[in-house]
Amino acid sequence: MDNTVGNSSTNFCNFPKSNQDHYILGLWCADGYHWTSSIGLSNIDLALIGKFRKFLSGLFPEERIKLDQYNTGKRKYVGYKLYVNCRALLRIFKAFKDNSERKLNDAKAIGAYIAGRFDGDGCISKDLKRDCRISYGNYQDAKLDYDLLPSIGIMNSKLYRYRTSNTFVIYISTKDVDKFKDNI
Repeated sequence: MDNTVGNSSTNFCNFPKSNQDHYILGLWCADGYHWTSSIGLSNIDLALIGKFRKFLSGLFPEERIKLDQYNTGKRKYVGYKLYVNCRALLRIFKAFKDNSERKLNDAKAIGAYIAGRFDGDGCISKDLKRDCRISYGNYQDAKLDYDLLPSIGIMNSKLYRYRTSNTFVIYISTKDVDKFKDNI
């Protein structure tokens, strides 16, 4: 398949169509990169970069996919930015993120989307039972995802704002952590 810019055989009309697509949407909403007509992922975790590469490789030839490395500053980690130039795909991802609703078909799609969000911006304690949370840079994003949680059986969560850093965090209650892990 020739997936060059402007080629009509590159079709995104059915996106997202699978749980993997929903996961990628969540991952991109957490750690997405975009600039003019480029869309990609920026992260220090090569496993997450690899998941995004696999997604892009299903849509584009390898020569279209670009990977840049950068230093992350004080932390001394190597950061990676994987991207492709494609306005059509960027429009789809931005429309989903910028929409005032998170329209997802069913609990499986919601779980997959939240799993991507969690892999990008979430954390949990080492014992996998406490301090389960997802961080957000703005209220609308956090509230939209917070409102999805009851659809996957998570009823005991809290949305908290840290005023000093102007960040928002969804905390999953220890009562719901096992259910949360099972659903994502």
